[in-house]
Amino acid sequence: MNLQEIINSLETLSQKEQSVLFEILRERQNQEKKDFLVRSLRGKYAHVATSSYDFARRKQKEIDLEDKAR
Repeated sequence: MNLQEIINSLETLSQKEQSVLFEILRERQNQEKKDFLVRSLRGKYAHVATSSYDFARRKQKEIDLEDKAR
């Protein structure tokens, strides 16, 4: 089925079927926008050279400093 055939078949759908179809398309578009945002954020911080181990080590240093300050 080509695009024109799909477009032509939309006219034969009931109002309820059209509503369901458009809702599915809206949800898909929203998901694509979310996916794009996530990918763009990953790219923005991809250059940050840190690992979970390094992060945990830095946090432990902060905790040790707070404990000494008490």
